[in-house]
Amino acid sequence: MSLGPLRDLRQRFAHAHITLVVGSWNIDTAKQFDLADDYVAFDFFPRNPKVKTRKEAADIRPLLTGEFDLAIDMRVPDETRPILLEVPARHRAAIVDPYRMHQIDIAIAPFNLKLRRAIFYKLAQNIGIANKIPRRWLDWFIDRKQVRLQHVSEILLFLVAKAAAYFDGESEAGHRQSSTTGKAPIVVAPFSNSSLRDWPIENFGKLVAALSTRGEVVLVCRGESLEALEEVAKIARDRGAADIRMAVELSELEFNHLMNSAALVVSNNSGTGHVAAQLGRPTIGIFTASHLPEIWGFRGPLVSMLMSVIECRGCGLDKVRRCPVKVRCKFDITPDLVIAEVNALMNHCKVRDKLIVARGHHNHDCPVLGR
Repeated sequence: MSLGPLRDLRQRFAHAHITLVVGSWNIDTAKQFDLADDYVAFDFFPRNPKVKTRKEAADIRPLLTGEFDLAIDMRVPDETRPILLEVPARHRAAIVDPYRMHQIDIAIAPFNLKLRRAIFYKLAQNIGIANKIPRRWLDWFIDRKQVRLQHVSEILLFLVAKAAAYFDGESEAGHRQSSTTGKAPIVVAPFSNSSLRDWPIENFGKLVAALSTRGEVVLVCRGESLEALEEVAKIARDRGAADIRMAVELSELEFNHLMNSAALVVSNNSGTGHVAAQLGRPTIGIFTASHLPEIWGFRGPLVSMLMSVIECRGCGLDKVRRCPVKVRCKFDITPDLVIAEVNALMNHCKVRDKLIVARGHHNHDCPVLGR
């Protein structure tokens, strides 16, 4: 399952010297597919899965020479993360919660690997009636859980793409920089047609203040949301933002021109994000969990969607008062998380532009970098 992602890694880092650490029984296969320049056999797991003994993670150290720019763990379960931490590397990448393992600076959140049974379904199994009734009667979210499952190869491809974007962006600039240049504005659309879908005004104010360090920020909305838009601007200015402009009740032509000229668009679940994404602009979507991005999200070559991973996601509610958990999904996404995703997306766009120039074509896809 990792052959495809490893080939993608080889292509993305075409000029790198790659060392592949693999079980001794897989060395010949790895060489046959020409996945690396050097191969190191390390049997951390025994080949027979019934044998429970393992080597120590630190045993990898004597097998490696020198230091690495990037170390990436291609295993989805987390048993090998201690090995990754033993590798001498400037950057480490893995599928992991970055707040739990801060030493891994390039991370994507863990994905569902199995369907957990609801308590009522477990009880039905215990008393022997589970096979007599539809599972969804007792496990209400089973269909949604199945939709959320993702193939292991796709998960690893996401990890490789994010590692390439992060590493290439860092090596090119020495640190993360905004790709906003000249007078290209950053457009922020804080409102949708439902208060349940809207990210908190306070969060948008903090986000706009942070984005204003990159250049001019244009806040867009319809006339009925002007008062709330002014509150967003006030919060941002109180936090030191200066270069902020409000664009209210634009004509269709003016709106499309603004979207097409934007260096970045950050939008709630609204038409602004859809238009920007279709125009090919770098677009960040902030969704509450009432509507699934898999169904209603922005589609385009430079899009990253953010939404809370919450059990009731996809509820379809449209009024705050109907939510039994007080729209907790609104508050799970913090301004810091959005800024981190902006950095990742903009760095990836810089790498993409560099590849387009180097290869002389315009069909290099930019993968989604969101959760």
